[in-house]
Amino acid sequence: MTLCSTLIDESQNLPPEFFRDLPAFLNFAMDARDLLTVWLAGHPSLASQLERAPYAALDSRIQVRVHLTPVLERERFAQLIAHALNTAGCTHTLLSDSGIEQLREASRGIPRQAGRILRNAMRLAVPKGLTHIPDDLLQRAIEEVR
Repeated sequence: MTLCSTLIDESQNLPPEFFRDLPAFLNFAMDARDLLTVWLAGHPSLASQLERAPYAALDSRIQVRVHLTPVLERERFAQLIAHALNTAGCTHTLLSDSGIEQLREASRGIPRQAGRILRNAMRLAVPKGLTHIPDDLLQRAIEEVR
């Protein structure tokens, strides 16, 4: 069991000194338990950056590597959006099937981009008192995000 976990997003933007010094912090353990777990999240360039010789000590300590790819399959994308909305507390249908497809195409299946579009669409829907996002309003949100 780890006592502390830290998640650092956009890790590819961290200075080289961070990657050089981080292994020293990861060496500490108490009663065979890690005191610190660090999650580094970033662009694909982060993986190639850590594979370079100066960061071999850190690279050897990485236990799990995950490369997220766009969710291109219609059904999986719809499930992803439904799960995200449900987790945020939305208990009703927010988008039509055609709206889900419109969102999938506009976001290219990239969850973060889909989230940006949805947030923008909700921002447009709330002043109108809407409890769903019509396709035309979603299209406007897509155009504003681009």
